[in-house]
Amino acid sequence: MKKNKILENLIYLAVFFIPLYLVRIRIGNFPTNALEIMILGIFFLWIFTDKEKIKVREFFIKYKRYVIFGTMMFLGILLSTFFSGNQLQSWGIIKSWFLVPLILFFLTWNIIEKEKINQIFLVYSFSAFFVALISCGYYIANFLTYDNRLAGIFNSPNYLAMYLAPAIIILIFQKNKLKIGYFLFSIPILVALFFTYSYSAWFSVVASLIVLVLIKNKNIFKKIAIIIIIILALFLSQLNSKKLTDLLSANPRSSLASRRMIWQASGKMIENNFIFGIGPGNFQRTYLEYQKFYPPYLEWAVPHPNNSYLTWWLYGGMLGAVGFLGVVFLFLRDVSIRSKKEPRQVLFVALGIMLVILIHGIFDTTYFKNDLAIIFWLNFLVLK
Repeated sequence: MKKNKILENLIYLAVFFIPLYLVRIRIGNFPTNALEIMILGIFFLWIFTDKEKIKVREFFIKYKRYVIFGTMMFLGILLSTFFSGNQLQSWGIIKSWFLVPLILFFLTWNIIEKEKINQIFLVYSFSAFFVALISCGYYIANFLTYDNRLAGIFNSPNYLAMYLAPAIIILIFQKNKLKIGYFLFSIPILVALFFTYSYSAWFSVVASLIVLVLIKNKNIFKKIAIIIIIILALFLSQLNSKKLTDLLSANPRSSLASRRMIWQASGKMIENNFIFGIGPGNFQRTYLEYQKFYPPYLEWAVPHPNNSYLTWWLYGGMLGAVGFLGVVFLFLRDVSIRSKKEPRQVLFVALGIMLVILIHGIFDTTYFKNDLAIIFWLNFLVLK
């Protein structure tokens, strides 16, 4: 029991310190980071100390549909890597964005009891709270991007927004005596998210909240009215913003115009690499190669297609894309069914986070990063 408690606390620490993937470490010729070392350390401790491990065969039988589609995702990535010309970087991506997040998921599944799954989400939201506090410090110190947006400890404002957005869903849907405390925790997150000026993140959070309110169907008109007021407030706050003005005026150099160009190039890449894609980590190089087919790009440094669904097809081929859509479909279906039979609040939290990921994924790549991959897979804990 004592060992299990130690492992449980280590899992909480790993979830809290997800941003430690930013601390790069090289062991010989092997690149890794502080978070991966922490997760692998927990894994080996679990292997050698926990005598009550789940039987893999039982898990595969119970969740065979998820295993089938998950295997398709992984095989798609492997095949795409095999046929790409940049296998060294692709293998690093497979390690950091697939193997390590899945290891953390299985550790959490085996070590954390079903009744404590909500604590995993709370720990992540506390992590987002501290990231938001640090980011607000960046804002006060005027450490902003060239277009006056807040990126905090991340490389871009969109990355910060994608890390913070799911935490808002978690804190809003907590129901206990500490509800006011959770609301206070959400304030720095909302402030930091606002100053990222990531409209797609704002939209995904608001859209997710609307869906959850419609599902719960309690005080529906009052809650939708509050959400509409929030939308209007956000819109009014951006009336003098060049970014919004460019979007509304269909400026040919707006962020949306840039995305359309990236999506158009991505579509042509899929057309020419329909079965196997281009392999993970190869988008920037291929994107530049496709310049000859288009007018001068609005953006040149583009590591991803700025769309999760296009990214899955390009990085995992047809097999990976179908696997991803299959896993997501099963999750949405099963969580919806379970929420009617056993109305656990954590089910709504996980559903809301997944909706944020999927809706935001229309405009950005909300999986292919160390922290985002972990957040994606942690949602599946509610199926335990």
